[in-house]
Amino acid sequence: MSDAKALVELTIDGRQVAVPEGTSLLEAAKSVGIRIPNFCYHPDLSWEGSCRMCLVSIAGRPKLTASCCEKVAPGMVVQVASEEAEAARRAQLEFLLVNHPLDCPICDQAGECKLQDYYVEHGRYESRMPRALKIHKRKVVDLGDRIMLDQERCVLCSRCVRFCREVSGSHALQFFQRGVVTEIATANDRPIAGDDYIGNVVDICPVGALTAKDFRFRQRVWFLKSTESVCADCSTGCNLRVDHKDGRIYRFVPRRNPEVNRSWICDAGRDSYKLLQGEGRLTQPWLRRAGRLEPAGWDEALAAAQAALELARASGAAALASPRAATETLYLFKRFAAEALQTQRLDYRADGSHARTEERADGILRRRDPHPNNTGCRLLGLGRTASADAVLEACERGEVKVLYLLGAELLTGHADPQRVQKALARVEHVIVHATHEAPGLVLASIVFADAVHTEYDGTFVNHQGRVQRFCRAFAPGAGVRPAAQLLAELAARAGVGLPAAAPESLFSAMTQTEPAFAGLDYRTIGLYGAVAGAGQPVAAR
Repeated sequence: MSDAKALVELTIDGRQVAVPEGTSLLEAAKSVGIRIPNFCYHPDLSWEGSCRMCLVSIAGRPKLTASCCEKVAPGMVVQVASEEAEAARRAQLEFLLVNHPLDCPICDQAGECKLQDYYVEHGRYESRMPRALKIHKRKVVDLGDRIMLDQERCVLCSRCVRFCREVSGSHALQFFQRGVVTEIATANDRPIAGDDYIGNVVDICPVGALTAKDFRFRQRVWFLKSTESVCADCSTGCNLRVDHKDGRIYRFVPRRNPEVNRSWICDAGRDSYKLLQGEGRLTQPWLRRAGRLEPAGWDEALAAAQAALELARASGAAALASPRAATETLYLFKRFAAEALQTQRLDYRADGSHARTEERADGILRRRDPHPNNTGCRLLGLGRTASADAVLEACERGEVKVLYLLGAELLTGHADPQRVQKALARVEHVIVHATHEAPGLVLASIVFADAVHTEYDGTFVNHQGRVQRFCRAFAPGAGVRPAAQLLAELAARAGVGLPAAAPESLFSAMTQTEPAFAGLDYRTIGLYGAVAGAGQPVAAR
């Protein structure tokens, strides 16, 4: 049985429109490129109709109608740009600006503010409100660890109130008072606590009333570049936008995907950009000399790894992949293990996270698996020929002379670190790709400084089996190399030809040999991803 809804045909500003039954007039207009101003409407919150900015004329009706709350009907004739509707918007803007402060030069929302945009589009009038009569409210209200509130800037759209009621369930923000003194606040002015999604209220605030403490006054938004990406903090794979400048990330902002995260992201995922570029980031290779890990140049590190690969083929090797690596890198690593290391001892389940991929950490988005690509590892069959325990047992028996680790999960997250230490003490070479310093790296003999996912292009496969692209925001530092690039170079030194390290080429090669990815195309996966095994991109909504 198909879930597709019947199409409803109507006319908007002279254009013929066909949209699914139940669609609002506002969304119907948007589908044909007609933008209707709005403050209170949000596609993932209940319909409110309180801001009155989206009023339109409907033939046969004596009064204007809020388009965000009106469902389409067959034969409906709508005018968005009618003289009456435009006059209503100008009047409503004047009401909203009566007590609004002149904060634009210092407001963090400048450049992203709907009030600014709509004044330019529909206002352009001189204020009739004497400054002495303006109603003043509290300007700098501390709402806890994350949020600052400016009540004078608030347009009372209720987005934040509805989010706390309908999505996070915290009811942290509510309306208080009535009439012109109505304000957004917390009960008894207490700081917000216990809401792990509260950062989303900043994203959905259409003006500068709610601002994030970690972004306030740090950067003007028009100086930032934005890159589409995916959160790598758990197996949900929330879609997000990376806002960055000069090789530094300033914030993660959720990107709407109705099939994965709607318009939201948890606060832990929002904060994960700090860890990607924070203290302890590896910026060059490390090499064991005289029993100690020391900084090394790339030529020296690659030469040592080349010698280790020769030993691996002669005396025995094993490999463990990382559920934090891109799918294309994992595919290349699978071939690297078989062709360059010449081993069938290959797994990815080093820290047990694979068993938690489907487990919820809360009732909203977050899952207990802290990695983005355990599903990709499984679909590539990286654990079919061995297990992490079998690898450790082989190390303990002295059968493994070279252990190649695509990530540091075995060294940092294994349930029995003492066993790992004893087993690896019998391994002659432990080669690790790592992004950050960690105590477990003392067990390595060669450490390659790896790129984080904001520094290269690729895909992750989330818990749903949805293949999602992420894009490079900026290049890694001079001493850092993405694992796929390095694996191809090492394989070439060993006389093994692997596919080019370009993600599109790797993805194409993967679709030819890996059944789960057959039929997918790197360029046409789209904004919403495609389900592995289905072979078709998910339709945009």
